[in-house]
Amino acid sequence: MRVNEYLKRQSSRPLVFIIGLILVLLIGIADYVTGEELSISIFYLLPIAFVTWFINRKAGSFISVISTIVWHVAGFMINHAFSYSIILYWNNIVQLGFFLIVVFILSELKSEYEKKTAIIAELKVALANLKRSENELKQKSRELADSNAELERFAYVAAHDLKGPLMAVEGFIQRLERRHKDKLDSDAQAIIGYAMDGVHRMNTLIQDLLTYARVGTKTDNFKLVHSSDVVNRAISNLQIQIDEKGATVTYKDLPDIFTDETQMTQLFQNLIDNGIKFCRDNIPHIDISARQKDDKWLFSVSDNGIGIDKKDAERIFNIFQRLHSSSQYQGTGIGLAICKKIVERHGGEIWVESEPGKGSRFNFTVPIPAN
Repeated sequence: MRVNEYLKRQSSRPLVFIIGLILVLLIGIADYVTGEELSISIFYLLPIAFVTWFINRKAGSFISVISTIVWHVAGFMINHAFSYSIILYWNNIVQLGFFLIVVFILSELKSEYEKKTAIIAELKVALANLKRSENELKQKSRELADSNAELERFAYVAAHDLKGPLMAVEGFIQRLERRHKDKLDSDAQAIIGYAMDGVHRMNTLIQDLLTYARVGTKTDNFKLVHSSDVVNRAISNLQIQIDEKGATVTYKDLPDIFTDETQMTQLFQNLIDNGIKFCRDNIPHIDISARQKDDKWLFSVSDNGIGIDKKDAERIFNIFQRLHSSSQYQGTGIGLAICKKIVERHGGEIWVESEPGKGSRFNFTVPIPAN
């Protein structure tokens, strides 16, 4: 194969190939000039390695053949003395084999180097994309946090500002009833009753909205408390409902927890209140227990109420989600949403295990602080 034809087939760096050939010729000349005084055949590896690394295995093999021929010609021209002429050819074959071994080793090393270089480049691109995604995620998280905070402030302000007009409406209705009670017929009295009932339900809704909004806006007020004291306070707040329904609330061996005492009281109060409210025929019985699970306390609030369908087990924790009409069971659909928000603020989770007609068990976790 002629050099020009070979160069046409090499699309990469023909100048490198030419430089390799020039080096081979220069080394051959040096080999001829030094003669028997200095053997420099090993220096043929320089152009061989150079061409193999910067072009490819085929180019390196070709230069190896050229180097062997040049080395043979240089040895022939300086009349090396050998007992048998075949020894010269044998040495050339061994030299060529050595050159080709070097070519194959270098080409494999180059292949591994290129693979590792490609992997590193891909990793750099992946890391850059990951960093960009992380920054975008942080930005979205900040935007979402700002949006949630803004919504909470709006809910708080809106609910707070609604209380004034609502109280005015309630006052006017009560004044109307006091001043003109004797002049109103039964239909008018019924209308006033409906209006007052609507005012009371609206007032309850506003109060629940305020409670929901306050969960996110409260500053950290965590301290170590006896959870049994928290449960007792919740029971005390619900004493009227407990007495009306003849309900029983039991608990034992409740642990000390690191918590916002006010919010934890609200959490237990809402869960106990639901156990009393959603008990149609039986006498309500609520049992509260706790056990350690890994690095958290797992609390369970069980009742013997009407139960919940599994398909609604997650939906009930969303705000304004009601499974029953207000005529069946009173409420605003915010109580469990408040519970979820309180638990998440404490770094825990809340879920329900229930079947229709077989009661419910609300579970939530509270992290145990590291010592």
